[in-house]
Amino acid sequence: MKTTTIIAFLTACLVAVSTLNAAPKSSAPFEKALSDAEMIASLSPAWSVTRTSGTSMGDFFGDNSLIIVQKANLADIRVGMMVVYRTAGGELISHKVIARNGTSLRTTGVANWSADPAPVTEDMLVGAVFAVFHTSGAPRGQVMASNGSPIPTALCKTF
Repeated sequence: MKTTTIIAFLTACLVAVSTLNAAPKSSAPFEKALSDAEMIASLSPAWSVTRTSGTSMGDFFGDNSLIIVQKANLADIRVGMMVVYRTAGGELISHKVIARNGTSLRTTGVANWSADPAPVTEDMLVGAVFAVFHTSGAPRGQVMASNGSPIPTALCKTF
């Protein structure tokens, strides 16, 4: 009896851990979500559509999601906001702000165990996430906007 209880408990823990990093799912086709996201982003020159890839943002967004990013300055950003920034190596990352001081932000994926390795400075910040579109799937490889330009991909990763 005790062995059965322990096995059931361990199984429940494994299921919980395996779903912790699961990105949200939707029945919306990628093309429809992209069309809707582009329509909203067209309302302001400060807004842009970005695709996301990865699992570090847990239930917020990840693979098959589209986010709308508003250009922002460091002074506009508060703890708890989701941001997109460019690393020194050129990768786009989308993570949550967990701390800030006058000249930088500390960020992490919500499903990560530790903060990102480097602080985000003004010159790295792309903007703040203010809308998310979940989809049922996304095409492989580069995704193109309706105007033919490539849509950037922000990684939701663990460092």
